[in-house]
Amino acid sequence: MKIKIELKLSRFIWLFDSLLKVLLALEDVAVYTQPVFEDPSNVTAIAGNNAKLQCKVHHLENYTVAWVNPRGTILTRGYLKITDDTRISTDRNVDEDWNIIIRNISFEDRGFYNCVINTAPFPSVNRVHLHVIVPPRIIGRVVHAPVVVREGETVTLVCNATGYPLPKIHWFRDRITNDFKQAFDTVWRDGLWYKLLKSGINVTDLPGDTLVIRNITRHCAGEYQCRANNGLSREDTRVFKVEVHFAPEVSMLIPRLGITLGSETVLQCSCSSSPIGVCVWKKDGRDLRISGKYELNPYNEGHETITLGLTISHIQEEDLGRYECHAQNELGQDSGYTDLYEYRPPVPPTHAPTARPTPRLITPDSGYRPVPTKTQKNIFDDEHFVFFRPSTIKTPASKYSSESRSSSLGVAFCTLVIGFIGLHFFTSLSL
Repeated sequence: MKIKIELKLSRFIWLFDSLLKVLLALEDVAVYTQPVFEDPSNVTAIAGNNAKLQCKVHHLENYTVAWVNPRGTILTRGYLKITDDTRISTDRNVDEDWNIIIRNISFEDRGFYNCVINTAPFPSVNRVHLHVIVPPRIIGRVVHAPVVVREGETVTLVCNATGYPLPKIHWFRDRITNDFKQAFDTVWRDGLWYKLLKSGINVTDLPGDTLVIRNITRHCAGEYQCRANNGLSREDTRVFKVEVHFAPEVSMLIPRLGITLGSETVLQCSCSSSPIGVCVWKKDGRDLRISGKYELNPYNEGHETITLGLTISHIQEEDLGRYECHAQNELGQDSGYTDLYEYRPPVPPTHAPTARPTPRLITPDSGYRPVPTKTQKNIFDDEHFVFFRPSTIKTPASKYSSESRSSSLGVAFCTLVIGFIGLHFFTSLSL
C-alpha cells in the first residue's frame, strides 16, 4: 500500500514538473513575439500638399495600433478612423503598414504624431515629427494705383510677408543707371529696420521690409519690386510704381540761328515735365499753329520728355525775330528762346591790277641791294629777273672805291681795243 502511494506521488510530481516546463516555455515564446517598430522617419511637407506618416510594425499578433495627434486626439484605432477630420485616412499596402495620410496640410498640423501599440504593462510608442513649411506670402491690400510724389519729398514703401521659416524681403528696381551711386543708411525706428536712401541713388538689391527714399528726384521714378523668399523655389512678389512730378524744364537745341531769306529752317526744343503738360512754339506772344508757313513735329523721347520741332518755310523778313518754346503743367512753367536773324554771305573783295615793276640797275655806289622774293611768284617770263628794294644796311662807298677805278680802266681799255679792230676791218675792205 505504501509502495502504491509513493508511485502515485512520483507521477504527480512528474506531471507538475512537466506542466511547469510547458508554462515556462510558453512564457518565453510570448516574450519573443512582442511587437517591434521599424525606425521612424520624420516628414517635411509644404503647406497645401499631402503628408504621409508611416508606422511599420512586426509581430503585432493580437495587439492594436492607434494614431494620436500632437494635441492628444486619437485619429485611428486599428482599421477604424476615429476622428471626424475628413482630411485624414489610413493607408495599408502590406500587413505591417499602419500608415495615415493627411491631405491639404496646414501650419497648425505640425508637431509629433504618436503611433501607439497597447502592450503591457506600458504601451509601445513610435514618434513621427511632421515639419510644415509655409511658402512666403506678402500681406496687405494690393494697390494698383501709382505712388505719386513731388521732387524733394520722402517716399515710404512697406512690404510685410508671412511664411515659415520667416521670409526675407529684398527690394529691386526695374531700371539700372550708372549716373548715380548706391548709398543708403540702415536705421532702427519704431521696431522696424528702415533703409534710408540718399537723393538720386539707384536701388539694386536692398534687404528689409521698409524702403524709404528721401529727397526723391525724377531719376528715382519707376517700378520697385519687393520679393519675399524663405528658401523655397517659389517666392511672392509685389510691385510698387512711383511717379515723381516736377515742373517743366525747356532746353533749346540752337539759341541763335542765321538764315538767308527765301529758304527753310527747323527750330527744335526739348520739354521735360511730369505730368507732361503743354509744350508749344510762340512768336510775338501768340501760339504758332500748323499752316502753310509753319509745321509742328513732336517726337516722344519718353514718358517725361518730348522734342518739338518747328519747320518755317519761305522765310521772309517779317519771319525774323525771337521764337519762344513754352512748356507748362500744374507745377509751373518754363520757356526757352531762339533768335532767328538774316544771314548775308560775305561779298568777295575786288583787287586792282598789279603794275609791272621797273627793273633798276645796281651799282656798288647805289643804295639798293638785291633781295630775292620767296613768297611772291615771278610774273615775268625771264626767270632771271630779280626784284630790288632799298637796302636797310648802309654800305660805305669807300669799300668799293678801288674796285670802281679798276673797273673804269678796264672798260676804257676794252673800248680802245674794239675801236682799233673796227678801224682795221674797214681799212682792209677799202683796199
